[in-house]
Amino acid sequence: MKLNDFLIDLLDARLAGRQFDFVMNDAVFQQIDGLVTKGEVHAQVTCTKATSQEFIFSIHSEGVVCVPCDRCLSDLELRIETTDQLTVRLGDTYEDDGDVLTVPSNEAQFDISLPIYEFIVLSMPIKRTHGPGKCDSAMMQEFSKHQAARSSREGEEDEDSTDDDVPADSQVHDSRWDALKNFKV
Repeated sequence: MKLNDFLIDLLDARLAGRQFDFVMNDAVFQQIDGLVTKGEVHAQVTCTKATSQEFIFSIHSEGVVCVPCDRCLSDLELRIETTDQLTVRLGDTYEDDGDVLTVPSNEAQFDISLPIYEFIVLSMPIKRTHGPGKCDSAMMQEFSKHQAARSSREGEEDEDSTDDDVPADSQVHDSRWDALKNFKV
């Protein structure tokens, strides 16, 4: 499916109540070139209201997307189901103020692929990780090696470091910060 397949003619007199079915698949996600790299999401778009200048679309998207895991970077499949509303107006220039999308009247062809994609991304959890023990084991072993090396280096620096660069009068010890020294990053 090409992005041209996502065009909606805003000058169509029969637009009110009309329903469109779109499929966001690997090819579409790669053309958009964002966070989602693979997947298949079916989007059902219904024009719930249409006047000569304003259109309201209800978008129900359902499917599976593939994104990198925040912890191990391997593919993570996420189930997506979201229903959103989009208001589109005809105007002089293209404008997106967050609530209303304005499309130039002389074009009147509205590409709905990017709004569908944005609704998909907004429906994903902020932290995208595999469940406990499901991350790529090779990557997690590398991660723990580097974490252990970093922790030991920081410990050496703390023991051997001096505050020679800091003037003596600014080396006042504040005991309220002592408890934070036990935390590891």
